[in-house]
Amino acid sequence: MLVQPDAVYLARSPIDRADAPFATYRELAYRTLAALEVPLPAAGTVLLKPNATVLYPPEKRVITHPGFVGGLLDALRDQGVPAERMVVADGQSGENPTAGHTWELCGYRAMTEARGVRLAEMNTDEDSRIVEVADGVVYERYPLYREVTDCAFFFNVPLAKCHNLGCTTLSIKNLMGIIAKPERHLCAIQAVDEPYAEDLWRLTESGFSLFEDRFYHKLCDLLVALRGLGMPRLSVVDGLVGRDGTAFNEGGNYPLGWAVAGVNEVHVDTVATYLMGLDPQATPYLQFAHARGLGTIDPEEIEVVDLASGTALSGAALAELRPATPLMPISRLKGGYYKRFRTDGSAVPWRLGDVNAQRQQDGLAPVPYEPASA
Repeated sequence: MLVQPDAVYLARSPIDRADAPFATYRELAYRTLAALEVPLPAAGTVLLKPNATVLYPPEKRVITHPGFVGGLLDALRDQGVPAERMVVADGQSGENPTAGHTWELCGYRAMTEARGVRLAEMNTDEDSRIVEVADGVVYERYPLYREVTDCAFFFNVPLAKCHNLGCTTLSIKNLMGIIAKPERHLCAIQAVDEPYAEDLWRLTESGFSLFEDRFYHKLCDLLVALRGLGMPRLSVVDGLVGRDGTAFNEGGNYPLGWAVAGVNEVHVDTVATYLMGLDPQATPYLQFAHARGLGTIDPEEIEVVDLASGTALSGAALAELRPATPLMPISRLKGGYYKRFRTDGSAVPWRLGDVNAQRQQDGLAPVPYEPASA
């Protein structure tokens, strides 16, 4: 099936438990990519960028499962891409054996070696180059790793999980790993934010803090920078088992049973967020992406093609695939946690303790929230 630039493609693998073997992840990814016709280059590097922020064991569902990445590599091999042209790479915290975070423990070392594929870390600043951001809001340019800027095809391979700041961390937020340091640390107060230090925790017209607004614009700036490179690309989300919570230690795993793929990262993240049970039109970073013209965030406006039948799914059919209870992102507050979305579906600002402390200082009422357990 020829991939259309604004469509999203869905593969399903029914699952009734919150864990699955390597082979199940591999089969789902293989079947997804094998069904799609993408413009694979005859020369140059084909880069797969998973979410491997912290190298946890794969069953924890903090990282993209190595079986899922392995399935994509196998599909590329069977479509004529030799192993020496494929690279799996991420920029992240690196190995920490004392904490049990290693490429070996997370399953990537064995998976790539078995396929003769290079595994790389994008953590060395001199291996980056400056990329301009057209009409950048916070950043006018980003230092991006040459593994990305010089590749012939870019596969963005996140997993379906929640995040305390991003709410969902899918294909757009997964791009943070392609930025060189120190700019990579978008979740922190950066040098570019310091002129606004006195106002960072005040709410803006968006209903979120200025810090949050700037973070979402940074993500959009990053997406613009990637798109400006011009290489063909595809996002493929590992959604066999999803994770709620903070994106790290706090949270649980839930069977979802799907993979979604597409060229437009905003559309992919919209559909994946919807299939995680959340409202993409209330999800902050997607609101900002839509406002900047990077894609629609209304699932009804996105063609979602079922790869099993080759036909577009109706809104009702897509809704049937959502979990009964949404996967909920949570954030820390007063020694506990709160839900980033209220029961009515509206989003709550991040770092609410700082936001409400600022509001108290300004003589304003605190922002209401609903507590959550980790």
